[in-house]
Amino acid sequence: MLQIVLRFSHVFFGALWVGMMAFQVFFLMPALAEAGPEAGKVMGALARTRIPIILPIFALITLISGFWLMQRLSGGNMDAMMRTAMGKAFGLGGASALIAFLIGIVVMRPAMLRSVKLQESLATSGPADRATISAELQKLRARGNVFGKVVTGLMLFTLAAMAVARYL
Repeated sequence: MLQIVLRFSHVFFGALWVGMMAFQVFFLMPALAEAGPEAGKVMGALARTRIPIILPIFALITLISGFWLMQRLSGGNMDAMMRTAMGKAFGLGGASALIAFLIGIVVMRPAMLRSVKLQESLATSGPADRATISAELQKLRARGNVFGKVVTGLMLFTLAAMAVARYL
């Protein structure tokens, strides 16, 4: 029964994590860039839906269940498991997911939260401050765009590795 719960959790929350990141990077971010100043309202609304809290929880559930599944699959002999093609694929996929998570938590999440606060402050700021705030917002968006693509690439690699590992 534990195996079923772990597998369900890993696949279900992994699909949500990868899907939400891919949607944000490939569709939402370009749409927000096109929307210009109006993007701030959307970003504020998204932050209020608690995405900055929910997405890391999905990621943690995915990572913990995945590492637990790997430990169970290895039968306690991780060295032997990692000498197999399947073990290497699972290991590389897990490492890639962990790196993606760390980049998301250390770089992307703080930048997103800072962007939301800056965007909200634009409405009440004076003309002199608007230029400074807008410049900082542009830097944060550019950083978020680059790291978002990196994280999504890592996660897509993880998805591919997990999908084919059992067949190697």
